[in-house]
Amino acid sequence: MADEEKKDDEGAEEEKPKGSKKLLIIGLLAGLLVGGGGAAGFFIMMPGDGEVEVVEEVAEEEPEEELPDYQYARLDRLQIPVLYKDRVLNYTIMDVSIETIGNDDKLLVVKNILVVRDALLRFYSVNSVGREDNPRVVDFDKLSEKIKELSNAEAHKDIVTRVIISESRSF
Repeated sequence: MADEEKKDDEGAEEEKPKGSKKLLIIGLLAGLLVGGGGAAGFFIMMPGDGEVEVVEEVAEEEPEEELPDYQYARLDRLQIPVLYKDRVLNYTIMDVSIETIGNDDKLLVVKNILVVRDALLRFYSVNSVGREDNPRVVDFDKLSEKIKELSNAEAHKDIVTRVIISESRSF
């Protein structure tokens, strides 16, 4: 019997720590809930200043550089013979764009595009468009300068800023 009482006492002692741990955990959770809720309520109900200070930084705007209004007049399928010693070696077909600044200058070039094409064909029917070192290869720099010169001559003023040869094929 004494052994049974000892076992009962040990079982009671073992139950006390389990129960006290449960109570401790429940108490801590309740404290956190109450404390957290109180803190949240405090911050929510805290009177705030109605005035919000806004600091405006005044940035000095630099005037943007205005880019020129580039306009392009197209001279499509320009056919030029490649000559060497008064003989036709081959023909070159190319697409050319003539760059101007502003719509008025573009319209003036477009109006004279047929005259420019005619002048180019007349000039290169007797003069070579080929390079000096290899007459079969087109000298694009020389050709661009000639197109620019003829376009400006037909417009009677210096309006062409650049000539762009976008495509070229030799046959």
